[in-house]
Amino acid sequence: MSVNLPASLRSTTSMLRTLSADQNDALKRLATGQKINSAIEGPRQFFAARGLNQQANDLDALKSGIAQGISTLLAASKGVESVKALMDQARGLTSVALSTLDNTPTAIIARQQLAEQFNTILDKVDDIVGDSGYGGKNLLLARPATYAATDDSLRSAGLITGVSRVEVTSVVGQNDYRIEVNGEGEIAGDQADIVAAQDALGLAQLSVGGINALDGGRMDNIRFELHGTPGRDARLVVLDGDESWTTSLAQTQLTAAADSGTMISLNHTFRSGAQINMLIDGNGMKQALQPSGLVKAEVQRNIDLEVRVTDNEGVTISRNAYTQDTSSRLQAGENSFRFDDATVRLTIDPSRIQEAANATGGIYGDLGGLEGILNRGGTLSRNLAENRVKLGVERLGFGANNIALNQYTQRAGGGGGWSTIDISDGTGIMGGDDPEAGQANFSITVNALQGASSSGTFVVNRNPGQGGLTTVADGDWDNGEFTNPYVSGWRQTAELTVTYDATVNGQRNVAVTDGLGGTFIGLLTDKGDGQPSTIRLSGGVNDGATIGLFHKDGSAGSRAIQVYVGQRSWVTADDADSLSQINIDDIPAWTGFAVDTALNVSIGGPNSAGLGQRNLVITQTSIDTGQTASETLTIGNGGASDLTHTLTVGPNAGARVRFDVPGFGTDLNYRVAVMNPTPRRDPNLVIRSPADGETATISTRQVSVATPENDLTVNFNRDGSSKLDIKAVNVDSGPLGLGIDQAANGWRDRSDVNLAIQDLTRADGRLQGALRSLQVNMDLLGTRDSFTSEFAVVLRGGALGLVAADEHEESAQVLTANVRSQLATTMVSLMVQQQQRILSLF
Repeated sequence: MSVNLPASLRSTTSMLRTLSADQNDALKRLATGQKINSAIEGPRQFFAARGLNQQANDLDALKSGIAQGISTLLAASKGVESVKALMDQARGLTSVALSTLDNTPTAIIARQQLAEQFNTILDKVDDIVGDSGYGGKNLLLARPATYAATDDSLRSAGLITGVSRVEVTSVVGQNDYRIEVNGEGEIAGDQADIVAAQDALGLAQLSVGGINALDGGRMDNIRFELHGTPGRDARLVVLDGDESWTTSLAQTQLTAAADSGTMISLNHTFRSGAQINMLIDGNGMKQALQPSGLVKAEVQRNIDLEVRVTDNEGVTISRNAYTQDTSSRLQAGENSFRFDDATVRLTIDPSRIQEAANATGGIYGDLGGLEGILNRGGTLSRNLAENRVKLGVERLGFGANNIALNQYTQRAGGGGGWSTIDISDGTGIMGGDDPEAGQANFSITVNALQGASSSGTFVVNRNPGQGGLTTVADGDWDNGEFTNPYVSGWRQTAELTVTYDATVNGQRNVAVTDGLGGTFIGLLTDKGDGQPSTIRLSGGVNDGATIGLFHKDGSAGSRAIQVYVGQRSWVTADDADSLSQINIDDIPAWTGFAVDTALNVSIGGPNSAGLGQRNLVITQTSIDTGQTASETLTIGNGGASDLTHTLTVGPNAGARVRFDVPGFGTDLNYRVAVMNPTPRRDPNLVIRSPADGETATISTRQVSVATPENDLTVNFNRDGSSKLDIKAVNVDSGPLGLGIDQAANGWRDRSDVNLAIQDLTRADGRLQGALRSLQVNMDLLGTRDSFTSEFAVVLRGGALGLVAADEHEESAQVLTANVRSQLATTMVSLMVQQQQRILSLF
């Protein structure tokens, strides 16, 4: 059933409900601090505040990205600082290298080790750069387009003979690099070094010549060592790499040379092609000996050999083996050719690089005493293997047309032998008669050769025509005295006594003495085919001298062989009677002859010129023209020893003769050859076929495109319309980074070290620029980070201002509502009590 309340009670109850609701709302506003908690309470303020709060939240999210960007920049900055520390270490290595620039082996090895440490530091720079990333971004590793040499072109360059390794570094662009090898390979010694070596070792007329070998060439210095102490025997050692040539020089030998005013001539050719020629001054070498027992000297080997690299722009960089400038000198090992956009590195094998050279072919080398006689160049008659030829001018007999070149041909494949080139008509073929050996036609100035002999040593058999052993194959009196190319190293005239047994199984025992302390005792093998067995004396002034003995037949016997050294005229007897009237001591006295001459001495019988007197008529006949001249002397009836006479008529007026005169009438017949002053060395020549040279082109091409994968973008607002783009930089050691190339040539020279210093200086600038860029970007992000934080506070404050409740007002409302509620409650209670009294009346 329904209860009808009085209107006043209903009104009061309704007021209580309203007051309770108002109180609850006020309490809620006090609890939340907001006067608008829903769109219903205030749509405009609610949505405006919500938008401001959302904007503040977006800024909070962007602030996280900014913080990550700062961390990425900080990681990169730490990486740059570490790279800078490594650069300081690398610069320290260059300072040490500059303090050890002498060319001693120890210093060279030390610089090589420093160069290796420098390269190691560059590797560590790359390691640090690679480890400086943060959150998947590495601001120190930009990814620009990269370039490298193509594999095919590198393989092609590696096929050049004498190039053992090819590398292209610091490539920053596309280009082509043409490699060429040029030069005939002629060798010369540095003149300042030669003068210093002569002074240090007691030498005269030292020369370093020859031509670089195609197989076995070298580029290092020729080294000299003089062993021995004052007053003792000397030993001169010349070293060419691992090959050595040693000559022993006794004190007696040096003293004899000094006393006679002569010098000891020595020459040698190494496998590398280097030819050493010298005269030893007896007094000079005796004074050069030191108490330490060792004197050293070096001569730089200069070679006509060049390697050139040319790029597409026509820029050419050359390294050659002749220059004194070590910064551009071609050397064994790595040779760097540094261009603006790449460095071409070739590792050179000195033993083979000559074979790759562009050469004209023909006859090359040190012509020595044949300069002006043998014409350089020459026309190749066969384009085959290289020959090395040692030449000696010799007389085939008497007269202008009896001249020959003796040649020893050593083929590239090994082996060789002596042969005689008849140059009577002024032409010849050099190189031997081996069908596999290269040969060259040549021409010669015959008139300039007349009488000349480059060997300086003449040999004669005192008992020609016998069997057994002989110094010449035929034993002919006209020709046999001159042609013997197997004689070398003789320093003093001597008469050899040769005693030999019969041949047994192709061998025979032989004993040789020179009467000056030199001996040979040994077993000789008959080589056949006109090839001699070469014996070498031991001891005495001619220690080490050689002579070739031919096996004429297998009989036993003995032979007298005379060896004459350094004669200007040479005489031989035409018959046995004349031979018996001349001896070894007479030969040097036959001097002053101008033309080759047949000399007849007609000796009259006793009293033919009067009592106790007889006539002696000397008739000269020019062998070339037949011109004659005679003069008459008067001598005693008895025999005369060592008769010396100066000719007064004919083309040889002023010449001297000396011979014995028997006590009976007879005719003596001699032949005299005119010998020009003996040249100090034999020429050593090389015959080569022409070669176009080996070339190759290295091509560098782009191998990757630029990518922004390590670039960093930091957004400053929600739609990305405000942002900071941070470009990655390169601070690795490569050409697109700091641009520090690896140590050039193992830091052989100051210029190589200076290249590293230049790279480091440029790298410092690039490193500082990268660090400044990182710092600027970090400052920008720091500023933006602060702004974002502060602006978010502003936005949230504005949003709060739109919906915030007034604590005082809301508290007053709560208190008011509470008081009113209490009053209303009291009123309701009074009204109920009143109503109950009324009802009690019924």
